[in-house]
Amino acid sequence: MSSLKIALLSYRSDPFSGGQGIYIKNISEALHNRGHEITIFSGNPLPEVNKAIKVVRIETPGFFETFDSLERLKIFTSLEKNRLNFMDFFETFTGTFTEPVFFGERLVKNKYFQETVDEFDIFHDNQSISSYPETVLKKLVTTLHHPIHVDKEIDLTSEKSFLKRLSIKRWYSFLNFQKKNLKAVKKVISPSMSSKNDICRYFDYPSKNISVIWNGINLDDCKFHQRGSFNANFVTIISADVPMKNLKTVLKALYLLKQEGINAKLTIVGDLREDNNKLIDRLGLTKEITYKSKLPRKQLIQSLNNADIGIAPSKYEGFGFPLVEMIATGLPVIVSDKASLPELAGNAGLIFNSSDSNDLKEKMKELIENAALRNKVTENSKLRRDDFFGWDEYAKKLEDLYKEIISGNI
Repeated sequence: MSSLKIALLSYRSDPFSGGQGIYIKNISEALHNRGHEITIFSGNPLPEVNKAIKVVRIETPGFFETFDSLERLKIFTSLEKNRLNFMDFFETFTGTFTEPVFFGERLVKNKYFQETVDEFDIFHDNQSISSYPETVLKKLVTTLHHPIHVDKEIDLTSEKSFLKRLSIKRWYSFLNFQKKNLKAVKKVISPSMSSKNDICRYFDYPSKNISVIWNGINLDDCKFHQRGSFNANFVTIISADVPMKNLKTVLKALYLLKQEGINAKLTIVGDLREDNNKLIDRLGLTKEITYKSKLPRKQLIQSLNNADIGIAPSKYEGFGFPLVEMIATGLPVIVSDKASLPELAGNAGLIFNSSDSNDLKEKMKELIENAALRNKVTENSKLRRDDFFGWDEYAKKLEDLYKEIISGNI
């Protein structure tokens, strides 16, 4: 394919937290390596990418660098007093997450964007789903990792306080804005069939305009690891310990195993919240659990290699990178019955009811006690590994979509 001039749009691109910055880094570098000219327009935090890729900072107030109201007021008083900044501050101060809401307006005010907007062959939005001008919309594709409506529902279900529930609803009010804007997008990329179905449902977006492309993933360092002795060591990767990651169900299942006299260990990789720390103490599981905060890549792979069985318990994942990494290292896995996880696991895992700790306990027990089943699932993991692909292959699939939009076929 001939070289394209591609603009990637991302309201924030943190390279170390969450999937958005990681996604921007991988697709920008993969597309660059295939000969395309890439410019990233991003709010703070900025991505860390190959120096040959141009990164243009879109000035944002930084209201979400803090959750202290006085600090936000200080930020506001330092800003130019115009309609956009007033609106952003008001919406932020009253509880809305505003970064995706105002990103589009801030983008069009950027001088470099104004000078170059007509030069780009394609615009690729990274779940900002902001309000863009027609010059962008006619060449726009959006990656929608998963509908954030699901996060909202899980947060509301997990919160009993009336006032906090009101606050949660206000925070997620940006979703109404995104639903309206998505209708103008020519093509949406979803990382799984599960996510595609939810996009149709929550955004009232036509199925025919959604292409499912599994995310690329670099598995070069995730070698299939032949394990020796079996020690009933489980591992789960929670990243940020939010209700959606469903760690409580895993802890309760481990407790139920212990009550039955079955010795098992659990390694938790990620940021542990105080309420789950207290739950571990209450259940008397401190000796059974090893906790590791976010690990460098090499140590993460080593933790997977040291385990015997992986657990992917999330109540929702648009695309479960940790699950794929577990499968790639040859771990038999137990996955929740939600969203993309059964789709990704295929026959390389057992599926449990995400809200039932007893069901998870039974699946854990089954893999501990049934060596033949464990070996069968492990062999399936070895085969399933080959179904996943790297970022270069992902970039090739993007090129096909870009070609459709540029040619006017969409």
